[in-house]
Amino acid sequence: MNKRKLWLTLLAAVLTFGLAFAGAFSPVAAQTDDTDDDTDTTTETETPTQTTQNQSLMAMIRNNDQLNDFETLVQAAGLADNLDNDGPFTVFAPTDAALANLETVAANTNVSVTDILLYHIVNGSYNGQTVANRSALTTLMGENVDIAVNAGSVSLNDSAGLVTTDIQADNGTLHIIDTVLLPPENSIFTSNQGSRDDTLWMVLEEDGRFTTLLSLLETADLGLNLDNPAQDYTLFAPTDDAFAKLSEELMEQLMNEPATLETILAYHVIGDSLSINQIANDDYIPTLEGRPLIVTTDASNNVSLNGTPLESFNIVASNGVIHAVDTVLMP
Repeated sequence: MNKRKLWLTLLAAVLTFGLAFAGAFSPVAAQTDDTDDDTDTTTETETPTQTTQNQSLMAMIRNNDQLNDFETLVQAAGLADNLDNDGPFTVFAPTDAALANLETVAANTNVSVTDILLYHIVNGSYNGQTVANRSALTTLMGENVDIAVNAGSVSLNDSAGLVTTDIQADNGTLHIIDTVLLPPENSIFTSNQGSRDDTLWMVLEEDGRFTTLLSLLETADLGLNLDNPAQDYTLFAPTDDAFAKLSEELMEQLMNEPATLETILAYHVIGDSLSINQIANDDYIPTLEGRPLIVTTDASNNVSLNGTPLESFNIVASNGVIHAVDTVLMP
């Protein structure tokens, strides 16, 4: 085994897919319609195609001389059985040439190789024409791959081109691409902060930085239940240090005037779950209080609300997400 093949095998062997990954492989009905709900016309593409063969996706990968390294990663990561027996899936498989710099890419990004692999697989079987008529597809990682067509050529994320399309398998469709697809950094789907099993209230308690906020939330009558897994919120959570910056007079006012306290706390809550990347793409965000938070992003892509930088972000919970702020936000 050459050095590169050994590196790929060792890299994939340490990936911890386990039961969490198995949950991502939830088969859905195969996509056979060549039209998009948001597209009125069919886009003609010129990428080479292959005809239907009575084999699994994994068999197609094994039998393709351009996909030796991709096969190594899939095998070592324990995905071969899924691509042999489950589905339908659509796989965008990078060629060996595309994977040549994967070691460098993996070392220079906070996105794991596990997430990179998941970002190349989509639930459902989408042929080339259907892909061309979509604006995006949601991957098993959770993030979307963006799709564009220029002069009859399909590109993914404005970087990857289709080398060969429509390699049809019994359990889906294989497309060969010329560039590795990289998920966005700071994806909420890759966050290791918080707990996807615990509610927002539990995550705030376990974090340890939000004791003052929890005490004030218990006092206020906001009509919120952060311990209810059926609800979904984004909470811009002031830390204990943030409340310590307030004057004694203002803290006394918050404790003695319920309306003022509820106004300020409601200004920190959004009635939906928003990741840092979603927030960064907005100019303002409506709050439960009614007035919006103003969003700015600097040259280094650091996000601020009303001029206050986020201390940390994408702290996940079962019923929403927390972004910590070191200053109490005032409407």
